[in-house]
Amino acid sequence: MTRIIFILSYPTYVSVADQAEWLAWNNRDRRMPAILSAMGVEVELWGIGRTPQVVEAAGDAGTRYTVRLFGADNPRRAPREHVSAAMLAAARAATDALFVVIGTNGGIGYHLYDRLLKPDARRYAVIIGGDYWSRLLPHARMVFPESAVQEQALAHPRFFWRTPIPRTRMLRLPKAIDTGLFHPEVRPIRWDVIAVSRLSRWKSFDEVGALSQRYRVAVAGGGPDAAALAKRYPKIDWLGHVPHRDVPGLLHQSHVYFHAGRRDYFPRAIVEAMACGKPVVGFGARMGDDVIPPDCGLRVDRATFAATTAALLDDPARIAAMGAAARRHAVATHGLDSSVAACQVLAGMLR
Repeated sequence: MTRIIFILSYPTYVSVADQAEWLAWNNRDRRMPAILSAMGVEVELWGIGRTPQVVEAAGDAGTRYTVRLFGADNPRRAPREHVSAAMLAAARAATDALFVVIGTNGGIGYHLYDRLLKPDARRYAVIIGGDYWSRLLPHARMVFPESAVQEQALAHPRFFWRTPIPRTRMLRLPKAIDTGLFHPEVRPIRWDVIAVSRLSRWKSFDEVGALSQRYRVAVAGGGPDAAALAKRYPKIDWLGHVPHRDVPGLLHQSHVYFHAGRRDYFPRAIVEAMACGKPVVGFGARMGDDVIPPDCGLRVDRATFAATTAALLDDPARIAAMGAAARRHAVATHGLDSSVAACQVLAGMLR
């Protein structure tokens, strides 16, 4: 094997409708190819976009890598089900590649696994994002979970029909965010609480809706449930989709970040808020202390979120201390170079 091909399991437009905006991102999906290119590895990043496109992206140390976007064959279906025969054909022709599937349960990943990776016994790795389990994991040569909760669930499955994943085939992968873009900045406070989230049925806005009865609350993000949520919770300041580069400016105008989702294991927005020096409140059922350290925020449940969030908002000194700790944690743990160890493992798999 001589090259690595990262493949996004979900279309690029699931999170960002504007393809140019997605291409400008500097998140983990882009950092890992950039780091590998500087290691001398031939690397590409593939996905489904609104428009087929091939772009030479900047890697590290003056290197370049290829971003290749394919069109969806079934654009009328839900985005998570979109697939591309052209991508599958290109993958089948890439006999020299180690594939790295980003995301466990998107239609693109399943299509690739069912039609190529499993039947042809191709070597591949999986980067977990969202749900931690799918049928891709037992045959993956390497699995990159994001949290201790995921690692425990993979090593010791709750259901007997799931194959345990040995810890020797796992390496925890930090979020790798741009802590230069997401940094503390003093601005006038407009909101007590802010959330950044896709507006879909997979999230939960009951809690931020309840907080809006007492506090100034804003939610940034777009999605299919936008109109219904705005009608249901009229006191929330619904900001709509905000370009990624503009999100820090909104975070700076709030006291506390509240994650609107009970089913998430480790959303990137939590680390971005921490990097901006904001205490984070999130649900503790799936997020442990490694995701929200006790000195950086609060892990709550449906019975305690209102009282604990209120106590935090009533204590400016505690907000300041937690915010400072959150910034330190984000920089130390989730900076742009935090994926280097995982990239070294992937590069070693080419040998």
